[in-house]
Amino acid sequence: MTTAARILLVIGLLAWAGAFAPAAIGHDQGLAIAAAQDAPVCKKCQSAGRLPCTEHEREICALEDAVLYCSVIADCPVCHGVGFIPCPDCQNAPVRAKIEEKIASIAARKVALAYIDTTMGRSIRKAESQHFVLVWEMDRLKVEKKWIESHELLHLYLKRLEALYTDYCARMQITDKEFVEKFRVFVWQLPQDHADAGLRFCRQSAKGGVKLMGQTPSYSVCGNKQNFQDDEKLHRNIVHSVTHLILSAQRPVAWIGNIKAGWLDEGLAHFFEDRYWSICDTYCFQEANTNVDFKGGKFRLAVRKMVDEGKTPPIAEVFEQNVDTLTLPMHAVSFSYVECLLNKDPAKFNDLVKKLKAKVPTRDALKQAFGFSVMDFENQWKSWVLQTYPTK
Repeated sequence: MTTAARILLVIGLLAWAGAFAPAAIGHDQGLAIAAAQDAPVCKKCQSAGRLPCTEHEREICALEDAVLYCSVIADCPVCHGVGFIPCPDCQNAPVRAKIEEKIASIAARKVALAYIDTTMGRSIRKAESQHFVLVWEMDRLKVEKKWIESHELLHLYLKRLEALYTDYCARMQITDKEFVEKFRVFVWQLPQDHADAGLRFCRQSAKGGVKLMGQTPSYSVCGNKQNFQDDEKLHRNIVHSVTHLILSAQRPVAWIGNIKAGWLDEGLAHFFEDRYWSICDTYCFQEANTNVDFKGGKFRLAVRKMVDEGKTPPIAEVFEQNVDTLTLPMHAVSFSYVECLLNKDPAKFNDLVKKLKAKVPTRDALKQAFGFSVMDFENQWKSWVLQTYPTK
């Protein structure tokens, strides 16, 4: 398992642990509850109060606990999309009530998400979690040497998205109160589906991924082999791109990438790429060119060398760029600026974000949020790079 996968797996497990606890009583918990209530242990379900649906594999049923809705099994006549049915032997009223509650919720969410099917003109594979709606039309992918089919992939990527959201909020020291709507992510197998969805859901079309920033944050991408070599590259692209969505949707809602704050917009997206893979290879507005590369994506090594040789892009110029005018070296130093500032003080970094969204120029926003000038920051940043970044 890669370092990135381990980090995201741990974050995801912590984020989702107990989310549906009343309905997700397992074997050990059931025994403990039965013992505490001095009740006989149900031999059929071990006092969990529920059984996996007979229409699905046990492992698939377990996946449904982590989501609010999954279209793949939503129409199951036995479990009605829950993945579990009440145990007929022990008559556990709280668990039965929780299952009935989720059945009603699934029915409502199916209606609420029907616009996706209507818009695309056919039934679309999708699922919903606490913070995301994910459309997943990819058939299969090899994940860490194992081929995984579409339904499991849908759950895996939704789990990865929730892990990213949890990590983002922790790093930025913010809560759900900062956001209004859920994030929508569309991953397509066919280029034409992506082209259509880009126009219909993101209001633009391109071969590479397209985003709708702000109030209704959405990202559409064609994830097939022609665009992404493997699962890791697709995952990294989605982490980078969804970071943009989260930043834009964070209150006050605004996209800073086109108001001369492209350095922070791109820098933060690269920060999360580097956090999980120590590689940055996603470039917005250049996604159609899969050969775009800067120093193999090893930004820390590249930045350290530029600082050593006195060849860093002028910081005043970097702070004046939009996302689409940043050069590749500017991408690298933007990542490093963000990492340095986040390490200094996440609360002040958030204050900086708010000021940039209010269209305060970076030089003034930096002074107001952190208390130092652009030149002071550049000197501090270079010293920090030389102290902390590797030389090889």
